[in-house]
Amino acid sequence: MKNKVNKMVIQKNNGITECYVLNKDYMELEEKYNNLLVTIETQWLKKELKLYDTVNYCNHEWYVIKIEDSGITLMSKNIIGTCTYSDNNSNDFTESNCLKILNDFIDNLRLSDLIIMDTNYDEDKQINSLIRIPTLREIEAMPMDVRNCNQSYWTMTSSYGVSENCGNARVFYVWSDGILYYGIVGSTFGVRPVIKIKRERIGG
Repeated sequence: MKNKVNKMVIQKNNGITECYVLNKDYMELEEKYNNLLVTIETQWLKKELKLYDTVNYCNHEWYVIKIEDSGITLMSKNIIGTCTYSDNNSNDFTESNCLKILNDFIDNLRLSDLIIMDTNYDEDKQINSLIRIPTLREIEAMPMDVRNCNQSYWTMTSSYGVSENCGNARVFYVWSDGILYYGIVGSTFGVRPVIKIKRERIGG
């Protein structure tokens, strides 16, 4: 056969397109296609992110709440479930009912993309975790339209005394209009996850 052809596979918009080209043109076209893919990827990585931009990750919408060289911290645009903070009068996040909802949700994410967060969430309390909820200080720094998700949700930060010293332990939460309040741990509010991911995974 005088003009042999070779199959070329092109990926576009998460779909696959196949076409056939002459063998004599195949090598040149393949090289150009691969160079184009590299250029697109480089431009994407260089895209300038700003605080409180909305991004998509694992088919979920998030706000960018912190940008660092080590990674991007994201907060879910919406709550993923509701719970009481505690059933035993504890206002310590490490004993919170929020953790079960967060641990179920993390199964929908790619663990290899996540970065461990070292979080000071309540005066001298620190936690290292792959997923959490926002702290009081993070909420205070946010514009109201980012705080507000039309549903009330918990923060990590306790209020007015440690649990063992008060009859009704309390935790700061965000009301549905974005205003901060504090409520008893037996109340039911939403869980709004926070994660930190590798920069290159934004949009994945």
